[in-house]
Amino acid sequence: MAMDGVIDVLPLAKLLLFIFANAEPELSCKEMRANATRLSASCCQLTRPSLDTGYADCRDSLKLPKDRHFTFAELYTINMCLEECNYIGSGYIDVDPPFRLDMGRVRQNLEHILPQPKATTVAFMFDAYAKCEAYRAQHAARFALHLPDIEFIEEKCNPFALHVTICVRIHAMQKCPKQFYSPSAQCHMAQTFFTKCVDDIETNLS
Repeated sequence: MAMDGVIDVLPLAKLLLFIFANAEPELSCKEMRANATRLSASCCQLTRPSLDTGYADCRDSLKLPKDRHFTFAELYTINMCLEECNYIGSGYIDVDPPFRLDMGRVRQNLEHILPQPKATTVAFMFDAYAKCEAYRAQHAARFALHLPDIEFIEEKCNPFALHVTICVRIHAMQKCPKQFYSPSAQCHMAQTFFTKCVDDIETNLS
């Protein structure tokens, strides 16, 4: 699920734009971009960081340097390792590749953490994970990103979990059930951005 803390929002926002933003966005899209991506962690209640508490132990295990300004590459790698750690800890994926979501464990976790009515919330998020695993498989070239080694990351992490999480967040911004989407003007703007300026996840599945 979504991440927790300062390390989360900005790198994921930058990355989802890097991967999914249209090549030639209209001027209004450019104007909305920064605020919309900042809001992508909060407007849809179903992907808010507070729902998933599994990242604290993963962050501790990385032993990240304190009082350091991380570069984009470092933040991407940190997020990649946090997501992989949490997916493995939650039973979503195995430790070793090939990585596939265990949809039974995904549903079990969603049943535990999502609010009522479960028939709406679990169904939406379960569908999001299934579609995003398929989307990643079909659009692998969009996710290609070569990063330098990070000296304080001892073991290399696989980006599979991070890619799925980014996709799920985008899908939630585009299609979040109305009763779980903030009615604020800022969140309306953010949803407009993700529906107008970013590829639709569902319609880009073959």
